[in-house]
Amino acid sequence: MLERLQPIARRLWQFRLLLLLLAIIGLVGFALSLFDAPVLGGAQIMLPSLVLLFWAMTGLSFGSLFSDIPDAPQADARFWLRWGLRLKRLGYWVIGMGMIGLVLALSVLSYQLIRAWSMT
Repeated sequence: MLERLQPIARRLWQFRLLLLLLAIIGLVGFALSLFDAPVLGGAQIMLPSLVLLFWAMTGLSFGSLFSDIPDAPQADARFWLRWGLRLKRLGYWVIGMGMIGLVLALSVLSYQLIRAWSMT
């Protein structure tokens, strides 16, 4: 699983400036909607801004976490080195499963938020 997440993360990490810009745009849009800024002219952009912020931050965290995963331990390596690498990879595996769960939950949340926003 880690070998499949790493290329995706490296590809996302190449777009970190774009993701950071999208996160800032989402944060500014959410803040303007939260304080009912007259700049918006009554436009309701709180929920789409929040969805944009969530996805941009998820992409940034995914790219930074999984772009540099330690290699699998070699068979001829020392015992403690193999054990340490296996433990690190286990930690990355647990975080990877959590990230997959986060993406699934964020997909459902995004659907619900955009659906609620489109009904208003």
